[in-house]
Formats: sequence, C-alpha cells, structure tokens
Amino acid sequence: MFDHAELLAPAGKYESLIAAVQNGADAVYLGEKKFSARKNASNFTWEEIKEAVRYCHVRGVKVHLALNTLASGGEMKEMAKSFEKAVLNGIDAVIVQDLGAAKIFHKICPEMPLHASTQLGACNAADVEFLQKHGFTRVVLARELSYNEIRVIKESTDAELEAFVHGALCICFSGRCLMSSFIGGRSGNRGMCAQPCRQLYTALGKKRYFLSPRDLCMAGEISAMKEAGITSFKIEGRMKSPEYVAAVTSVYRKYIDDSVPLNKDDEELLKKIFVRGDGFTKGYFCGINTPELMNYSISNDRISQNADEKTVRLMKKTFSKEVENRKVKVSGELKIKKDEKSTFKLSDTDGNTVLVFGDIPDDAIKVPLDEKSASERMKKMGQTPFTLENILTEIDCGITLSAAKLNQMRRECCELLEKKRAEIPLHAISEYTDTVVCKKTFEKKPLISAQISNKEQFYAAQSADIIIVPLDLWESVPINGKCALLLPGIIFNENEMIESVFKLNPPRGVYAASYGVLSKLHEKGFFTICDFGLNIFNADAACLISEISDRITLSPEMSLKEIENVSGAHNMSYEVLSYGKQAVMVSRACLVRGVRGKCECTSPVVIKDKKGAEFQIFGDIKTHINTVYNSVPTFMADKLHALKKSGAEVLRLVFTDENPAYTEKIIRMYKAISKPEIPEKFTRGYFMK
Repeated sequence: MFDHAELLAPAGKYESLIAAVQNGADAVYLGEKKFSARKNASNFTWEEIKEAVRYCHVRGVKVHLALNTLASGGEMKEMAKSFEKAVLNGIDAVIVQDLGAAKIFHKICPEMPLHASTQLGACNAADVEFLQKHGFTRVVLARELSYNEIRVIKESTDAELEAFVHGALCICFSGRCLMSSFIGGRSGNRGMCAQPCRQLYTALGKKRYFLSPRDLCMAGEISAMKEAGITSFKIEGRMKSPEYVAAVTSVYRKYIDDSVPLNKDDEELLKKIFVRGDGFTKGYFCGINTPELMNYSISNDRISQNADEKTVRLMKKTFSKEVENRKVKVSGELKIKKDEKSTFKLSDTDGNTVLVFGDIPDDAIKVPLDEKSASERMKKMGQTPFTLENILTEIDCGITLSAAKLNQMRRECCELLEKKRAEIPLHAISEYTDTVVCKKTFEKKPLISAQISNKEQFYAAQSADIIIVPLDLWESVPINGKCALLLPGIIFNENEMIESVFKLNPPRGVYAASYGVLSKLHEKGFFTICDFGLNIFNADAACLISEISDRITLSPEMSLKEIENVSGAHNMSYEVLSYGKQAVMVSRACLVRGVRGKCECTSPVVIKDKKGAEFQIFGDIKTHINTVYNSVPTFMADKLHALKKSGAEVLRLVFTDENPAYTEKIIRMYKAISKPEIPEKFTRGYFMK
C-alpha cells in the first residue's frame, strides 16, 4: 500500500525531466511518441526513456509512462509492444485510458502497476472499485471532485488516489470532450486536442471566453487534500517549459513537506512562470464557484509572460549541468588494514550495498592516516547523486594511503552504486495475442432508439422501438414498455442513483456512463446499456465492459469499418449514435450562467464561434451539469445499409431542439418508412472515415 505523499511532476522532454528531479519530484510522468495524450509535446524516444529511467532511479525517483490514448483494434498490437518495452526498460507504472489496453497489459505483465488516467473519469467509489477490480492499483480522480466527494471515495476503497494540483483545467470532464474531435477532426482522446475551449464566442450580444477556465493552484490546500485521501499530487504541464516545471515543482515540494497556507512570494512565482489570465482557481475542491473558476474576459493568448529574465535564469540554474540537488542518503564503511587490500563499502536505504577494493596501504614515513581525515575525504561526494550521512572507519596505526587512492575508491564505489540502483527488475512477460474474431453476419434490421429531451418529443417518438427517457423527465411522461432510462452522464453519488433506478424499474433497461453504476445494476438483474461516454473503442474494451453491460454504445469517434471489426469479434449487442447533435462537452461548471449572468438552466443557451457555428448548451435543472452540443447534426438515414453492415443492432437518434413533427419524420427515415431528406447542414461524424 502506498503510504506517503508523492509529488508527481510532468516531463514533456528530457530537460524538463531533469528540472523535475532536481527540484524535488518523487516521480515524473512522460510519454512516448505515439500513444501519449499529449502528442504535441516533444515526448521521448525509447532510447531517451531508457536513459530517463536510469537517471531517475539512481536518484530515487519513479517514472510513470503515459500510454493514455484510445487505441483502435489495428493499433492494439503496437500499443502492447510499447507496454512490453516499458516493462523491459524499468518503468515503474503505466497510465492508461483505454480499458481494452488495460485488459491486455494486465495479462502481459500482472506485476506492472497500472494507473487509471483521469480520462477514465472516475467520479464515485463504485467507479474506483470497478477499476481496481480490473487491475488498476491507482486511480487519477476526475478533476471536478470536491473534498467531501473524495473523502467518501477514500473511505470505500484502498486504491491509491491521485489528483491534479496545478496547471491547466479542462472545462469538460476528461475523456468526455469531443469538441475538438467533431469540429476539427483532432481528438482529445487520441492526444490531439486543439483546445476550442480557449476560443472567443458570442452570445446574447456579448463576446467572451465562455468555455475557458482559469489555471488550477492547490498549493495552499495540500493538507486538506491529504486529509481527503489523496496520496499523489500531480502537476499538469508536459507541454510547458523546463523552467515552469522547475518553479512549480520546487514550490509544491515545500507545501507537501509542510502543509501551510500559500504565501504571497510563492504565489507570485507561480504566476510569473505561467498563468492564464490574471489569477488561479481552486477548481471544484472547495465547492463549485463558477465565476471564480472562469476566465470569461481574458484571452487564452494572454498567458503570463511576466517571468523576468532574472526569474528564468534562477530557475534554469536549479537544473544546470553543474547542479546536483537530488542527493540520496548513503552510509559508508572504510577499512584500511596493514598488509591487506583496503576496502570501501556504500549502502543506501533501499538495501543496495556495493564494495570496492583498493591498494594495500604503505607504512607511514611522516604523518599516518587518521580516521578523521580519511572520513572527511570519503564524504566529498561532489557532483555525485549521493550524500554520505555517516561512515565507520577502521584504520590501523602507522599506515597511510594517498588522497588520490582514497578518491579513486570513493569514485568507483559511487559508480557501482549508481549502476546497482539503475538495475532493472526482471518481470515475467506473457506474449500478446490478438482478439479472436468470429466474423458474424448481420442480417437483422437494426432497432431504432430515440433519445428525447422534452415531453413533446416523447409523444412524437412512439414509433421508435426504444424511447430513451432522461431521469429528469421520467416522472413527467406516461412510461410504457418501450421506455429505457437515461441516467445523467456524470454520477457522483452512485448509491442515490441506484436507489432511483430501483424505484422507477425501467422496462427496457438503463443507460449509464459509470462503470460502478453499471456494475451494481447488472448485479441486481437490470438490463444495462453502456453509454457512449465510456469510450468503448475496440474489441478488447468491449469484451471487458460486457461483464457489466447487456448492450454497448460504441464511441462516436469510430468509423463504420472500426465498428464492424468490434461487432464481428464478440457476440454482443452494439448501439451507435446515428443521428442528432453530438454531445461534445459535459461540464460541472455552469456555462449557462456565464452567458445569462445567472444560473438559469430551464432552457438552453447558444454560443457562436468565429466561423458562425452555433453550439447549444443545455443545463440539467437538478444537477446543473451542463452539456454542449455540436452545431450540426450527424445524419446517416441515407446510409442505412452501411450501418446495418457494420453490425450495429441499435441505431440511436438523439433529439435536442427538434420539434415534434421533425422528430417523427427523422424516426420514419431511419425505420425506412419514408425517403431520407438530407439536411442543409450535417456531418457524417467519423462513420465514413
């Protein structure tokens, strides 16, 4: 069990790694070239990773490798190879988003710790329990959680809990953002986010940065975070400068070691080195405070460039070639006996011991070697990563050994200890095998499910095979045998949500995007449908999630060919989002408030980007979770044969602002009752890619 606070720093390139280590990081996280969620960072070659691991391990620092993007079935073999290289090169833990990858990694090497990326969106204790059951030893919690919510999770699990403490905040729950993907083809889940949240939008005659949050700073809340149950404190910034890494790591080292209020000098240093806008936020940890969270009037381009040359030079000095701040405590034992080879032994606190033999001492002609001067000589560790805390000496009388020969013994011993500390532990590795494909034939006509947003759409959707009714509408419409219950996309209190499902007992099952809630409902005998928010992107992930789900809604970032490959691999039922404006962001911040000036979620608001595209934002009246929808609908009614060929057994139609007549018309098109009428503006999404 992890029993101490860990400071985890970013390393987007090798110089940043050195900056992190020399300024007090307990661990660093980095990415390789292909499967990193920060593909625009420099990232590391495998030769650089090998050297990085050696450098860090010598100094007592762990290295976490981010293999945290979604992988298609065709990429899984290569991703598995990257994991094998991580094991062979001494990586201490691997950060993973893809459940299919996690399943494979755990089979290849069960001894390698897997950390559940924040992209997996764990928001409640049941989510953490599910991830722990499937091989994760640590969970990086969603950034939106409060002190009380984290504490409830900690009381229910013995998993290690990690949280971000500093740096850029996403306005959307990590893993749920599809905005960059759907408007520009650059998927955040695939490491290529273009940050549309940082752009200027227009609404109600105002031009503001409606989606841009401030940067996070939790340096003054470390004590409370420890109390809540966090054991690893993560700094964001793999795309930032080494000087940034040095400054932020050094400040957080201080506050993790001594949890006190953040002083003005340290806060000023953090602002100087990098901040968006004019100040920081504490995010959601102390409760939701939307105005304090947001940078409505400040451009993303107005990033702090106030770090004067003196500050930058000061930070750079902390990780220059001449500096070795990171010292490992060692103890020594020096023996110089008459007519015997002299010996010097070094031992560290990790149980490593090395021994070197030196020359036979000479008889002293003038001044014999004494224990004090010999000890002082051996303590001069210089630019090595060691500091000699204590030394035992045994020196016979009347003999001597030159300073050069003592220095040589010390140097050789330090080199041996470095080598010893850098040794890579041997782990058994099982060979990766591809998922077995059973190549089904798809003869059935797909069922049509209609996800509605209001009562009028409910009545218009009666010709659909399944009517998906959101929880907040369930008791205001006449439920019939076609109705399935749609739970909120984000669930913080799983027990309360499960009680609601028992009370309502939906005839056609429950849609949920929470591993924990799906798992518990499935155990109780409910028909469960994994919703698209869980990003099931390949056959291995589908296989794992099938343990708790009777039908799987596949990721909307998949092509028809990718859908076919997954549906052909397992005898599972699959659903795909085939019509409607895709939900591209889900936020705990009240975005509606930013537009209207008050939290009024009874009706949607519209924001317009610089190209004139309009995005609707709906607020949930009960939870105040806000959802941003794409500006144009996905439309595939004229491609029904291709959808059927892909193996999708249910085609979901998502209705947001459609009137009842158009709702009914779209359903008739997808049921092939009436001829498709292609909208003036639409997208094929990822289907045809």
